[in-house]
Amino acid sequence: MPTVSLRARVAATGVAVVAIVLVGLDTFVYVSLRERLIGTLEDRLESRTTLARRLGPTLNAPELAQLAGSGVHVTVRSSDGRVLASEPDEGDSLPAGVSPHLTRRVDLPGGEVVDLSVSRSGADQTLRRLLIWEAVGTAAAVAMAALLLARTARIALRPLDQVVETARLIRAGRSGERLNPSRSNTELGRMALAFDEMLDALEAALEESRASENRSKRFLAEAAHQLRTPIAGIQASVESLPYARTRPERERLLDHVAREAHRAGRRVAALLRMARLDRGDRPERRSCDLAALCREETDRAAVLAPNLRVSFRVVNGSRTVDVDPDAIREALANMLDNARRHAVSRIEVTLVRKPNDAEVSVADDGPGLTESSAERAFEPFVVLDGHGGSGLGLTIARGTARAHGGDVTYEEGHFMLRLPMEPRAGPADTSAKSAEDAPLDRGTGALR
Repeated sequence: MPTVSLRARVAATGVAVVAIVLVGLDTFVYVSLRERLIGTLEDRLESRTTLARRLGPTLNAPELAQLAGSGVHVTVRSSDGRVLASEPDEGDSLPAGVSPHLTRRVDLPGGEVVDLSVSRSGADQTLRRLLIWEAVGTAAAVAMAALLLARTARIALRPLDQVVETARLIRAGRSGERLNPSRSNTELGRMALAFDEMLDALEAALEESRASENRSKRFLAEAAHQLRTPIAGIQASVESLPYARTRPERERLLDHVAREAHRAGRRVAALLRMARLDRGDRPERRSCDLAALCREETDRAAVLAPNLRVSFRVVNGSRTVDVDPDAIREALANMLDNARRHAVSRIEVTLVRKPNDAEVSVADDGPGLTESSAERAFEPFVVLDGHGGSGLGLTIARGTARAHGGDVTYEEGHFMLRLPMEPRAGPADTSAKSAEDAPLDRGTGALR
């Protein structure tokens, strides 16, 4: 970017404009005066020429010479070139070539020739004086304009100093400073508005970066906490194996190691799923019968909870949708596992097909959630009761649904999974909320 003085550029541009205008005006005046002066001489010469043609047949040579006057020189010559008369006397006229002349020639019936001429010396002298005065006046006007513009440019460009001052205040830590232009439809107003908008965008990006960093720190801390318990259990069991004296005791320790390893594996899988959702990975869509998928997960939940009555029904028929079957299966599994831990005697799964969406509701006869805690249930690592779970299941379920352009919500005592019938991208920022508003509201996963 060129960094020459803007004041100098403004002043130089103004001076150049003034100079061009004055030179144009001078040229116009000069050309106009020149045309007028030459036109006056030509009119005078033309009138004498017309008079000479009219009077020539009735006047003799000396009388024709009397046509001279008002700067017109008349010379009458015979047919053989002799000067019959001249007025004024030829000795009083300027020699040929010294001064430019305008001339006319009149041929008389008797063979005589009348030459009429008028000198341009007076007009040329007037034009020369005009050029001198124009040059002096233009130079003086340009010099005065340069002085005035050099001083007024500082005043005109004062708003730019305010921009610089505001930028330095922001650099010093006063991030709330803004230019706040009074008018946004002027050049400086548009610049100030763009400056303020840029600052707003930068501060928003900085806040988002800080929030993202805080979420990452919290995620890592919670992940470490989630994995610490199973790893500690595995370590304790392994350390106790050498001291086990009986086979049943060793088998019990090995069984404990297997359970804790399985638990840690599920936590790691859930964390990986959350990381992928948070990263914005697109689901691998393919045609899928949503009713069949829901029935499979319902049957799985019935096997895992034989003491509960698990039912499934379809309203308005079924239809294939383009989704990631594995991701949707995991989301449904998480919702059903959550219901299985809280249900008293039954779980009801309902698939409703609507014109634009498919809705899968999972209801149970458990105590349910209060209005204040319903949204917190979707926050990662949040466990609202003592029924176990990692606090990731509903988070991953919601993130999966939003990645498909849908959502998971808690409405009227049941969880609702909505998926669009036609593929559409989910909002880019659905998983980027702050910890205060909806911490890590990205994706949902393992068991809650």
